[in-house]
Amino acid sequence: MSVRSKAWLVEQARRPDVSVAGLALRHGVNANLLRHWMKLEHWPGQVPALLPVTIATEPACREAATATRAYPSSGTMEIELCGAVVRLSGEIDVAQLKTVLAVLRS
Repeated sequence: MSVRSKAWLVEQARRPDVSVAGLALRHGVNANLLRHWMKLEHWPGQVPALLPVTIATEPACREAATATRAYPSSGTMEIELCGAVVRLSGEIDVAQLKTVLAVLRS
């Protein structure tokens, strides 16, 4: 379909008394395609309004339970908090672990 034909169809479709679906059907064009052409046209006064956008911060992490052991332990530990993963192995000092977790939460 020529550019001129598309422009004519878009012009006709913008008339208040015209059914876009009916117009498209009569001219052998998919109605969604005709609506797409209508969006592509930049007619004065027909430009879509822009909406304000607010960018939200990431949701706060939920509070973690307090440590139940106050002495070093050995083994392997994996902690996932606020999108970060900390893997610990060997002896784990609870005081140092609390410091690391506090930094991750901030």
